[in-house]
Amino acid sequence: MKNEISLCMIVKNEEKYLSQCLNSVKDIVDEIIVVDTGSTDKTVDIAKSFGAKLYYFKWNNNFSEARNISLKYATKDWILIMDADDEFCNEDKIKFRELLQQLNENMIYYFETLNYCGDIPNNSNISVNLNPRLFKNNYGFFYEGKVHNQLMNNSHVCSGASCAIRVYHYGYLESTVKDKDKRNRNITLLKDQISKDPNDSYAYFNLGNEYYALGDNEKALECYLKSYEDFSLDKGYSFVLMIKMIIANIDLKRYDEALKLADKAAEYYSMSTDIYYLKGLIYEIQGRYTLAIRALEECIKIANPPSEYKFIYGTESFKSLYELANIYMKLKDYTSAFKYYEDTIRVKRDSVECIYNICHILKEEKRPIKEIKAIIEGLFSEYPKAYQIIADVLFNEGYYEDALEYEKKCEDAGIENEDLKMFKSNCFLRTKNYDECVKMNSITQESPYYFQFLTNKVIAFVLKEQYDEAKKVLENIKGEESKKEVQVYEQFINLFMGKETKILSEDEKEKGYTNTIFKICEVLLINKELDKFELSLELLNLISDKDVLNILAKIYYKHGYVEMAKNEILRSIKIFDVYDNYGLDILREI
Repeated sequence: MKNEISLCMIVKNEEKYLSQCLNSVKDIVDEIIVVDTGSTDKTVDIAKSFGAKLYYFKWNNNFSEARNISLKYATKDWILIMDADDEFCNEDKIKFRELLQQLNENMIYYFETLNYCGDIPNNSNISVNLNPRLFKNNYGFFYEGKVHNQLMNNSHVCSGASCAIRVYHYGYLESTVKDKDKRNRNITLLKDQISKDPNDSYAYFNLGNEYYALGDNEKALECYLKSYEDFSLDKGYSFVLMIKMIIANIDLKRYDEALKLADKAAEYYSMSTDIYYLKGLIYEIQGRYTLAIRALEECIKIANPPSEYKFIYGTESFKSLYELANIYMKLKDYTSAFKYYEDTIRVKRDSVECIYNICHILKEEKRPIKEIKAIIEGLFSEYPKAYQIIADVLFNEGYYEDALEYEKKCEDAGIENEDLKMFKSNCFLRTKNYDECVKMNSITQESPYYFQFLTNKVIAFVLKEQYDEAKKVLENIKGEESKKEVQVYEQFINLFMGKETKILSEDEKEKGYTNTIFKICEVLLINKELDKFELSLELLNLISDKDVLNILAKIYYKHGYVEMAKNEILRSIKIFDVYDNYGLDILREI
């Protein structure tokens, strides 16, 4: 017998994602029910274009009531629940069709929801949770709860079944959350719900999630702890509650409390890689690397956690592999680090950060540049797109001439963008190609790179001893936001012209001039313009930032001047009592 499907949705002003959602399910459902709660954009027209049966409901700040209205209009055997900012995973449609052949009316089928967070949808910033997506129609199911509604059934005893079927959710992306002002709306509704039922632990859990999303970790943890008072393994959100409590404690730097919770969670959910991953992170933060490695290796050993024990995407694979690589990198076990970075890339092809670290390892091992380029190229499959990344990887490790080779390959392949133009300027400046640097005129005033582009020219003109030209370029830089940087370049020109310089700041807490001075100094050190570098250090006498010797030490160390780096750290400690762990590690180096 064929099980026909009604897709049930509630919508309001969803023109951004609705077409994508309906396109993803139109071939696996037999009916589309859309209840609109007051759209003023093109949502209704989009729904009609997909043949949806459209109904209207006056919004009353209650998601469950709207959701229940959509169920009322469904005429098919089973109901599939989707939000407008969901997308059904195309690869899992075969699994879905297979599931339809073996449905049990006393089961609620939970699918994995992969929630994209942050600025853009990518696999590095995903949370995973199970949501009830498929259940029998006309079988007593209904929703309750004003927000983050729960599926209920008072007529039949039903169980849940986890399915390895994925739905992508875009509603937690920064732009979407801002557009809908979701957080404040949800907090208001949840507080109202709690005022009517102060013992509603699920409402406290969701309120904690809203505060956490707003960055208020203290309030989030308060709500989670309130929810935890009524903890039970039978509740569908209990696993995520414990994970969120651990994460909130980590964010608040309460590592001992986080570990206690993680140990307790491991007793309940021993097959969850998320728990061991979080333990690994805590141990890593604490410098307890052996314990961190053991916890992260447990993630790799578990490999396939049950769907109901997943929240942090990738802890069973690429996330744990990457952290293992980072730990071995800190321990300077480059062989192990290299292996785990390679393993990470095999699992997650877009792990570009691994390639930067691999290049650093190869440089530390003093591999010939020809070999380094061959190994790095072998980590990519998409060409010529890879050339721009390879160029930046090599630039990052100081292989500026070789980086320019790959920039040229981009040009030859017809790849042109402002990133590459700025990259080219930076390379010219760091390879003594000052003439080429000042000749470039390809970045417009509207570009976010315009200031950096012009200051590169200022440095190049000064090093060419064309001071008047440097001044002319500097006159084109306007705006209060760049005032301090301009003042540094003015004194830089005066210094190299042999003119008197002026104090920039006597405030020890003022950091606004420091980075600009060190940009100039570092360019000269890279180019081995050592006399000019020594002269440029006089700019440091124009500011009172106590961190300058500490920063100078790191620049020396980065470019291979280890003994000079140690001397500056010792001076920083002696004169200013300023140091950090990075500096202490340099002092320990033999």
